[in-house]
Amino acid sequence: MTRRAAALALALLPALAQAWAPKSRAAYDDIVRAEPFGPMAAEVFGAQADPETPIVTQEMVEEESNKIQLCAMTVTPDGRTAVGLIDNGVQPPAYITLFDGDESNGLELLISDLDREFATFRRDGVTFTLGLGLGLMETITPELLAQRQAQAEEEAAAEAERKRKSANSLAEQLIAMQLSLPPDVEAPPLPIPIGDAAAFTREFDPGKERAAPETETEALIQAGVDELKEAVASGESPQDYLKRLVEARQKEVERQKAEKQAAQAALDQELATGGLSDDDAAYLRRRTNIELMKKGVVPLNPVDDLTDAERAEIDAALAAPVE
Repeated sequence: MTRRAAALALALLPALAQAWAPKSRAAYDDIVRAEPFGPMAAEVFGAQADPETPIVTQEMVEEESNKIQLCAMTVTPDGRTAVGLIDNGVQPPAYITLFDGDESNGLELLISDLDREFATFRRDGVTFTLGLGLGLMETITPELLAQRQAQAEEEAAAEAERKRKSANSLAEQLIAMQLSLPPDVEAPPLPIPIGDAAAFTREFDPGKERAAPETETEALIQAGVDELKEAVASGESPQDYLKRLVEARQKEVERQKAEKQAAQAALDQELATGGLSDDDAAYLRRRTNIELMKKGVVPLNPVDDLTDAERAEIDAALAAPVE
């Protein structure tokens, strides 16, 4: 380039700078809306970061956390947790004590936990959690802590409900084995333990809070547990009660079988005489089953469509005193 050309270029620089001054974004709105390079390009050009939402990087978290040295945590007489720390973010470094919600030199203590030995701070929009003797750890905010607390309470409630519904002793498990079967089905022999009756008694907790029964089977088991509690309170051992339960249930199984055999024989005899229409035969079978149910016996065939009058008839018979 000649000296004359260079001088000319230098002379034109101010004019060129003015001529090519960058325009505002509004000048390019028509081009952006036209999306000449596709929707992605238009989205990128059209997106603008929220200036009120600062971007916090891991480097920023580490930088701010390195300025704080968590030294001690203790509980005050009024029950609050005092957090002692050295703030190296100020000069000279300051030893300060903060409580939840306190602020010093722009450093805010959001939340602390003496049992878990952590404290969460915030400074210049950067939030970080320090563990006593551990340094930087997973950030625990009040919101996250509340969420975890709610989850822990939900899990604890579910576990407590499971324990309330479960048998807490061998005695109760054996009761469930006896009473969870239909009354006309013979239960297998119970493995009633022999030996130290006192030890077996201690396994039974008569004061345990139990779940309210939700099914007929659960109600039967609950009734057996209540009887067991009364037996233990009166001085009877759980083994003796279980033996009585097995004997009583075996008698009930025999009664059920006898009642059903007699009802089946009577029904077969009526049907064998002939002359009954299909409707009459169906009614006879239905009444046979209802009569069995009035005696607390499992019907020959399931009856799922009882009328209100039939249910009332059965309930009244079951509630009547036994002669």
